[in-house]
Amino acid sequence: MKKVIGISLALIAVAASLFAQTPTKYHRAVIKPPIVRLAPGAQQQFKAVILATRLMATQAPKSVKWTVNDIPGGNAQVGTINADGLYRAPATVPAPNEVSVRGEVEGSANRYVWSTVLVGGAEPEYKVVGGWSEDIGTKGAHLVEPHGISIDKQGNLLIVDQRAGRVFRYSKDGKFLAEIGNGPGSEAGQFTEPRYAHVDSTGNIYTTDVKGDRPRLQVFSPEGKFLRIFAEKGMQPGMMLRGHGLWFDSKGRLYATDVDNMRVSIFEPGGKFISTFGKDGPEAGDFNAPHGLYLDANDDVFVNSYYGPTKKFDSEGQYLFSFAHGDPPEGSVFFHSMTGDRWGNAYLTVRTKAGYGGAVESNAGRKVSIAKYNNNGDFVCNIRMSVPEHTESWAFVDADGTIYSLFKSRTKAGVEILKQK
Repeated sequence: MKKVIGISLALIAVAASLFAQTPTKYHRAVIKPPIVRLAPGAQQQFKAVILATRLMATQAPKSVKWTVNDIPGGNAQVGTINADGLYRAPATVPAPNEVSVRGEVEGSANRYVWSTVLVGGAEPEYKVVGGWSEDIGTKGAHLVEPHGISIDKQGNLLIVDQRAGRVFRYSKDGKFLAEIGNGPGSEAGQFTEPRYAHVDSTGNIYTTDVKGDRPRLQVFSPEGKFLRIFAEKGMQPGMMLRGHGLWFDSKGRLYATDVDNMRVSIFEPGGKFISTFGKDGPEAGDFNAPHGLYLDANDDVFVNSYYGPTKKFDSEGQYLFSFAHGDPPEGSVFFHSMTGDRWGNAYLTVRTKAGYGGAVESNAGRKVSIAKYNNNGDFVCNIRMSVPEHTESWAFVDADGTIYSLFKSRTKAGVEILKQK
């Protein structure tokens, strides 16, 4: 009997060891603290832990590789961090004062965790460093009701105009370059109230549309030539009603929000339907008119509902947590779209209870168009535009953290370019 018990215990130990060495989607890491304000020269101990799963306690990872603003070990300008996660802020407040500490965690389903460090403690500030606009309705103008903005593989802007029924390509300084597709209409390669365009790793351009009787997703070559159309109109799996936001994961799979079906659909690059997650309802993982989405470097999926809040899921649609809840009457109530950056931050375009055109007022009287949150759902800062009267629509963040934000006033439509001070 003792021999049988000894063998059983040994088998259990081996199985537990193998299980511990093979992370599942439930073996997720978090960083502590997730956001911190530090004086220049101050120190902060960071650590990553792998959360408890069924019959397994929270545990420390075997190893963590630490970087500061993607620099292994950091440097004197942004602060340094040692192999044990001890961070020392720089001697003087850096510009910008927002610093990203990242841990690469061994044995975790989410490979990376990020924390936000605000050196000096002040809220980060963005300044307008450029921009351009067109006079709506005048000769030579293209924009009428710009709705979505992104950046192609050549670094040019893709602007989707809902009312014009077109997708345009501009240089970042506002030079009109080309039109994608075949203009407004109901045929393949044409648009009816398009919403957004996003490029895959090869540069192909995917667009969402609201065609009356056609599929909802269209694909164009990097040069703008029509390639294919998929996602038939409807409510069955693989169908869509009102496509809005798009993003690709590291495997090239396409994630698309469907506002009216209240879900996110996942497709292979060729258009074959894979799966869907989410539904209409009040529960934790349900949606309330999902609009925008963004995938971070872990392939975790952030989805904002227009009526709030924003929710984070893993790549398979497993609900993780919610943030960015509405804050009436003066604060954000509606959340039209979202984007993200390479440090795992999420940016939400926000509106007051006035809805479309109801920009949030800051204490300084300027219009808040974008609310920034870190990867853990912690509020980082508000981002304000210089346009005194505007209707925001969408924003996109470049690889270096520059924000390109669409706007429309009564007479003009264009882009403001913002960077951290």
